[in-house]
Formats: sequence, C-alpha cells, structure tokens
Amino acid sequence: MGTREFVYLAGCALASIACSSSDDSGGSKFRPGTGVCVLFSSELRVEDKFRQDSTLFAPGEPIVFNLRITNNDDSAAKLGYDGCPFTRFVVLDSDNHDVFDNVPAGTACTQQLRTVDYAPRETKEFELEWNQVGGDPSTQVPTGQYTVNARDRSVECAGDLDRTGSFEIQ
Repeated sequence: MGTREFVYLAGCALASIACSSSDDSGGSKFRPGTGVCVLFSSELRVEDKFRQDSTLFAPGEPIVFNLRITNNDDSAAKLGYDGCPFTRFVVLDSDNHDVFDNVPAGTACTQQLRTVDYAPRETKEFELEWNQVGGDPSTQVPTGQYTVNARDRSVECAGDLDRTGSFEIQ
C-alpha cells in the first residue's frame, strides 16, 4: 500500500466517513467520500456444525454465522479494518434484546489498520461459531426465535455489506 493510499485509509478511519475502493490504474486505491462499496457484495449464512444452511437448532448445538464477502470486479481490490474483529455478530432474541455480541460495548480496539486483499471475483468468509450462550458463558439461551446481525467493519463499506439472518432454537 502506498503512502497516499494509507493516508486516505487512515483519514477515513479517523473521520468515520465512508470510502470506496476502485481500480483506476492497475492498483486498488481508497477514495474518501463516495459512500458506496460498489465492488463488493455479501451474503450471510446461518449454518449447523456440518456447515450446512439451517434455520432450526437444538439447544446447545453449535451455530455457525458465516458472512461471505465477494469482490465482484475483474481486478484486485482491498478492504481496510481497524484492530477489532473484521466482522461483528450480534444475536437478538424475539424482543430485540442483545443476547450475544462478539464485540461488546466497551471493547478497546487498537488503531492498527489492516487490509484484506481480494483477488478478482474472490470470496472470503468471516465466520463465528456460537454455542448458544449469552452474557453468562455457563447459561444456555432459552428456546425461541433469534436474529443475527452480521456487520462488516471495513472502513470503505461503512455498513453496505451488513446482513441479517433468522433462526430458531427449539
């Protein structure tokens, strides 16, 4: 990454504005202020322990949340991230109360910026296995309907790649 690209990326992270990645001259560049992440798309999969799509789980059964981000362009592209996990997964109960968050409020993240490089048409998977426990790691969440919000935390896309899924524990 060149100095100019790093300055743009750092400026976006510090100012909390949306940036976009594009390929003008054979290399990815970060350009602040465009507000749309046009090169990428995303998909959220809720999967069982065998990595098969599922919406129904038994109590205690591991649930895998898998946010797949795809570079839809014919040239390489990059996404930049701060020091926290690349993806935030928040599980909500049927009353929209948080029961799990892999980046809970008050989490301190480093200011180190990291990039994820995508080859043309490449898909990367960001996943988390959840064991159906809430704030108390020894307590199983109750049966019922749940929603998972998967948030891509890249500075370029600023929410454009976020996805939501539903599932039931019975």
